[in-house]
Amino acid sequence: MSASKLKSRKLSLIEFLLSIQDEKVFDKLEANIQKSLKSLHVNEIVFTKNELKKRAAISTSQIKSGKVLSQKALEEQSKNW
Repeated sequence: MSASKLKSRKLSLIEFLLSIQDEKVFDKLEANIQKSLKSLHVNEIVFTKNELKKRAAISTSQIKSGKVLSQKALEEQSKNW
């Protein structure tokens, strides 16, 4: 998904949320969002400095050996995720 399309979707969602007048409906949406965020374990995605250095070294090696994808190829591949 392009950055502009994502931005548009975010703005649409914000407009939708702003239009909600019923507090019970808003409470349910808010609870579902919080539940979804907890299930993603966003806080568990943490790397140490050494892990980041290793990942950077692997990436650099892959780039030097030509193991890269174009933006278009990556977008096509990510459709199947």
